[in-house]
Amino acid sequence: MQVHSHRVCMSPKSEGSASTLSELSSQLAAAVETAGNSVVAIQARRRIPSSGIVWRDGVIVSASHTVRRDDEIPVVLPNGESTVATVAGRDPATDLIALRVPGGVAKPFVAPKADSSSLRVGSLVLAVGRPGRNVSASFGIISAVGEGWRSWQGARIDRVFRLDLAVYDGFSGGPLVDVTGSVLGLNNSALARGTPMALPAKAVDRVLDELLERGHVRRPFIGVAVQPVALSASVTKQHQLESDGGLLIVSIADSSPAEKAGILLGDVVLEANGQALAQAGDLLDALSGVASGGSVPLKVLRGGTIKSVSVTPADRGEEE
Repeated sequence: MQVHSHRVCMSPKSEGSASTLSELSSQLAAAVETAGNSVVAIQARRRIPSSGIVWRDGVIVSASHTVRRDDEIPVVLPNGESTVATVAGRDPATDLIALRVPGGVAKPFVAPKADSSSLRVGSLVLAVGRPGRNVSASFGIISAVGEGWRSWQGARIDRVFRLDLAVYDGFSGGPLVDVTGSVLGLNNSALARGTPMALPAKAVDRVLDELLERGHVRRPFIGVAVQPVALSASVTKQHQLESDGGLLIVSIADSSPAEKAGILLGDVVLEANGQALAQAGDLLDALSGVASGGSVPLKVLRGGTIKSVSVTPADRGEEE
């Protein structure tokens, strides 16, 4: 019996595609290795450790919801050595936490950062975590870019990234990285209630600066719950209002700044600091511009009469 051998020939196009995929594969593996040199395992909850990033010398950032204690927090560094961290500050509204470790211990592992301003929908990214002693990763794309986004706890964030990739258990608090392994932001699966998101590195830096300075992020509040309401044409005309809407006060916290200022249930707040109010976020935006200890003038509709009320907001961060 004669056996014939056949040689399979790849077309130049196929060879080029295989080479491109091989190069991409090698580049992604190298990116994970680079990023992994800055990712730590934080053992501050049951079962699976969470991830953190060596953001600055002596400072680790992570997702606040994954760190369930405030002192003597065991941390496994990228080289496998262990250290103990303490909480420098938390911001529940952005779900960020800053941890301090002994000076010099983390210096060799500070993460390289990249500018995320050029990221757009479809950009290739990697999520890296250390849910144990070894690094893990997932690969995907930016599925949406949110501008002027507000978290469910009220923090206004200039820009966030929604991710089309797996954020596995223990990945929250780890980095979102580009194909060079540089950090674009911090991953979080709880910030938007289950939707994988990432905060850009610049946003993390802004929050971190405040956490290191005072232990919390200052967010003025007056202690009310509101809902948008439409005003009748007759009321708008009678009071010569520029807007036909406002915010109805539906609850007031005991001993809150609003209660102390004399605000009542059923009041409709039309303006804050001269800004017309149509949504709850408008009130938060107006309050955010008030200096510590300063007051904000409100225009209120009460029983068909326009009243002016001055409120001195409290600092929510000090109470969290």
